[in-house]
Amino acid sequence: MDSPSKSKSRKALKTPFMKEKVLMMKKLLALSCLAMMMALTGANVASAHEIWATALNPQAGQPLTAVLGYGHQFPDGEDIAAERVPIFYPLEVVTSTGEKLALKPGDKNYLAVTEKPVTDGTYLILTGYKPTFWSFTPGGSVMKPKNEAEGATGCEHYSRAAKGIVNIGGANDPFVTKPVGTKLEIVPQANPGTIKVGDDLVLVVLYDGKPLRAAEVKGSYAGNKHLEAGNRDFYGLTDPEGKITFSPIKAGVWTLAIETRAEYPDKAVCDDEAGDATLTFTIN
Repeated sequence: MDSPSKSKSRKALKTPFMKEKVLMMKKLLALSCLAMMMALTGANVASAHEIWATALNPQAGQPLTAVLGYGHQFPDGEDIAAERVPIFYPLEVVTSTGEKLALKPGDKNYLAVTEKPVTDGTYLILTGYKPTFWSFTPGGSVMKPKNEAEGATGCEHYSRAAKGIVNIGGANDPFVTKPVGTKLEIVPQANPGTIKVGDDLVLVVLYDGKPLRAAEVKGSYAGNKHLEAGNRDFYGLTDPEGKITFSPIKAGVWTLAIETRAEYPDKAVCDDEAGDATLTFTIN
């Protein structure tokens, strides 16, 4: 049997180890709780949905069907929940002369159709998502500021802008190289209709009309079966002039996305001011 002196000595040796072990377990528990909280809150509405603007099989001599894409089925659209429809700006179809074509609702709530057939040419399709409060609660996300959402663990004030370039009949008008004036915007320096696989397309990212440096640009093409898992087909950072070079690896429909995030002015109301913008086009 150990003597009291030996027993005390052994306890003295074990105590620092036990304290370190307990501290490590506390750290692991804290990290696990943080990871769980991030998973529950999502930390970012954009991770759950994206927005894009495109057209459904555009052809000269036929009405053009504009698509407000929102969800996970790029480049196809999907029904938008009724309670979310009001937060979107109506689709617009703009010609190279700046004319906004008259539209009527399509047979789905994410579609709009031109009242008249379109001709060969280049068109911009525009839409967006109004600045909206999203608070994260144990029961899910709610469209309320943090101070009005019971049990809120976080909040974003989020907005989106979507721009699509549609070239019909081999058109590639350069008017799409000019900004449309949204707060956050990706502006191609050439019409994507002039670009083929292996070519370079220079783009500029603008925030409040000024070049945005060191901004992450992510790209996806239609047919990426792993997009849902977060895999992207293009990734890069803008240079000090807000420029980035995109080199398509496949033909087809592409969408490029950019997101910004800053602190919300009043932390009692919300945590983050955030938004994203996409540019969608076809590489022939």
